[in-house]
Amino acid sequence: MVLTINFKKKEEWFTFFDGEGNKIERKAEIRFDPLTGETSRLVFDPGLVPTPPDYKQAAEQTSGKNCPFCSENILKMTPVFPNEIAEEGRIFNGDAIVFPNLFPYSKHNGVVVFSDQHYVRLEEFSSLMIKNAFMAALHYIKKVAETDKSATNFSINWNYLPNSGGSILHPHLHVIISESPTNYQNYVNEYANRFKDETGNDYFTELYQKEKDSGERWVGEKGNVGWLHAFSPKSHNDFIGIFTKSITIQDITEQDLLDFAEGLRSVFNALIEQGFASFNLSMQLSSDSSSNQPIHVRLIPRLTIGNLGTSDISYFQAIHDEPLSYKEPEKIAELARAHF
Repeated sequence: MVLTINFKKKEEWFTFFDGEGNKIERKAEIRFDPLTGETSRLVFDPGLVPTPPDYKQAAEQTSGKNCPFCSENILKMTPVFPNEIAEEGRIFNGDAIVFPNLFPYSKHNGVVVFSDQHYVRLEEFSSLMIKNAFMAALHYIKKVAETDKSATNFSINWNYLPNSGGSILHPHLHVIISESPTNYQNYVNEYANRFKDETGNDYFTELYQKEKDSGERWVGEKGNVGWLHAFSPKSHNDFIGIFTKSITIQDITEQDLLDFAEGLRSVFNALIEQGFASFNLSMQLSSDSSSNQPIHVRLIPRLTIGNLGTSDISYFQAIHDEPLSYKEPEKIAELARAHF
């Protein structure tokens, strides 16, 4: 039974010898997620320094008339929502545009294009660009929530660049609204509710406060959005953003999303410093005011390893459902703090 947040870990040592008989000892550290108890592994770092891919040539080949999200095509080639969602067929906010996904993953699936810039490097994202896109996504979620009471599981998701699973270079978000929660949503809700029942406290609120007080994995704060590094990471970095004053989609303000965007840009700088260029991000949202769990975000980098362009996902993650990390969370948090 979960009674408090516990940062539990276990070491395993592998002993072997090199060709000259010299003893070698290597450690694997198993860390237990403080909410779910799921494990991830910190493994020996051989000196992982990714080389960010350059998509300049690919951008030239795929932009303009070859891209459905570029300005000359987006209003001609993308589908439209029914009138109860958007009277104009699409949702507009600043330069961001929301329209239906032609190949939906859920009952409701919107695509949010950030702007008319086809290839945006990590360092080129502005706070305004990010804020406008997430605000457009939030507008879409609110419209669906008003018209379909059965679809109550919301998330805003971002595959940035091909290494993350992004199939179009032009930056865009996926808004997933479903009657059925994803596995992540299901077990986070289950364990967070159990934590609330047993302790009387909200898990993410307590995690935010505990990490901020200890400072070990604390990264920084912008407005009402605090950032920390996960104790049991899902990849070589695993940043968690917590909206400390926002429980439901109705609570998030435009200023909150601007604060989120500014913090996210600081996280981007931490990724850039390490040589990471691609990432997966997911923002978990709710319309249920009784849940008492703050809205939160997770971001992990994606990369290829070595000269063969090897995927960073192996049997450990894909089948065993066991994340691996070459990087120590406390060291990454220290690195990232410098960018706040």
